[in-house]
Amino acid sequence: MKKFSFFSAVLAISMMFTAAVSADFPDMPSDEQAAKAITNAVSNGILSGYDDGLVRPDANITRAEMASIITRAFGASKEADISDFSDVPSDMWYHSAFSKAYAMGAFSGDDQKRMNPKNNITFQECFTILSQVFDLLPPYTVVRDNSATFSENTVFTPANSRLYDVSCLNKYADGSSVADWAKVFVAGVVANGGWDGDENGNLSPADYISRGQFAQVMDNIVKNYIDTPGTYTELPEGNTMIRCNDVILNGVSTESDIFISDSVEQGGIGINDITANRIVVRGCATETDEEENPVNDNFGIVLSGKFNAIRIIRPYISADVSGAKYSTLYSAEKTSVNLGIFEQ
Repeated sequence: MKKFSFFSAVLAISMMFTAAVSADFPDMPSDEQAAKAITNAVSNGILSGYDDGLVRPDANITRAEMASIITRAFGASKEADISDFSDVPSDMWYHSAFSKAYAMGAFSGDDQKRMNPKNNITFQECFTILSQVFDLLPPYTVVRDNSATFSENTVFTPANSRLYDVSCLNKYADGSSVADWAKVFVAGVVANGGWDGDENGNLSPADYISRGQFAQVMDNIVKNYIDTPGTYTELPEGNTMIRCNDVILNGVSTESDIFISDSVEQGGIGINDITANRIVVRGCATETDEEENPVNDNFGIVLSGKFNAIRIIRPYISADVSGAKYSTLYSAEKTSVNLGIFEQ
């Protein structure tokens, strides 16, 4: 397996693609940061242009389009039965996207068993999806007794006994207008640097999010994508998502997060003696019957190094973290973890 500099490769590709995108889309925004976010979104397969040659940064995004975008971004391929959702017929183009999005936990539908595919998606709906798929959470404490103090700045979720601090919403004049069901998720995106409000400093949670705004949020959350097999000894600044197999991280040191996407197969990557803020594992699932837990001696991923947090957020993942040191570790239901060393 070849060893090469990821930074050099990314820099070269980024420079080349920026010129191509700017030339191909005459409606690119004049703002440099906004244009860069769209360039990155297109070059990394998050967004694409239209048949008329435009990228339409100001256009809204339907829920069907969002399902397609999210599943494509994470390389999701597993489909779930969504026959209960009457507004997603099997002969529509978005059926497969919703089936995958439902399987990956990105979409769940409303209480009337509808996905509402043709509705434009709002900021708070979009942030709910992003918070869940990237595991972006505001600070929280686990409440084990009745001693917790509740306030308007906290949200308690009985299912996992967590008391979330959503006070970051207070800096926005319209922060209180975030729907109760979305507060934790919107706060998660905001607290993790995904969004800092619109040009007027508002969250506008019930407004529709545009393609350009979504591109900016994604660019804030993920700066780098690894789509090429190889051994990597350094990463550029910012969060990184690994989207292919046969990737090895050796001795990498970063203050940012590393996301392992749904497209990575069991045993598809190696994480050796690295230092990172968080590692969020969605891929590397063990091939097993869904009624069974993964087998302990058939690890989907082996981690070694030092992390502030290890987050295994999807089921059927068997992980060996015995060579890792971490401050917090979370594993979803139907996962199996060979524990490492907890450090306060």
